[in-house]
Amino acid sequence: MNNRLFLNILRFIGLALLQVMVIDNIRLGYYIHPCVYVLFIFLLPFNIPQWQLLLTGFAMGFTIDIFNGTPGLNAAATVLLAFIRPMIINAMTRRKDINPNDEPSIRNMGVSWFLVYSSLLLCFHNLTLFALEAFSIKLMNKVILQTLLSVISSLSIILLIVLIFKKNHRKTL
Repeated sequence: MNNRLFLNILRFIGLALLQVMVIDNIRLGYYIHPCVYVLFIFLLPFNIPQWQLLLTGFAMGFTIDIFNGTPGLNAAATVLLAFIRPMIINAMTRRKDINPNDEPSIRNMGVSWFLVYSSLLLCFHNLTLFALEAFSIKLMNKVILQTLLSVISSLSIILLIVLIFKKNHRKTL
């Protein structure tokens, strides 16, 4: 089995379990709902085909929906995230600055790039998720507040995860 495929399967399972077993069971208030499972989509390689990205986004969102009893909410938000990911990457980078086989990580792209990239994608994802959940224009103030607070909490946890599992590439003599 390909190393990258094995790593992505482990990431999928690990992030889904972390989300449904730990993060979803921590109550941080009505407006704060961290979403760390989206890190799986964030870290997929630059050269992944669009159809595969959308299918993977659906699989991750649907997995979270099954465990949370939210029929389609996470799947819809994660598919949208997977759809706009290439647009965000294209808007933030020049083709010559990226290696198509790499993944958009702190190590490959830098901390500030990764923060902006993650923040934008989290904003789209969370806004979609909470707007679909509220399903009312009257609740838009709450949706925006919930989105902002959840993006901040999600980004904090995602950065912690990325830094904990950061690969240290040291040259051996």
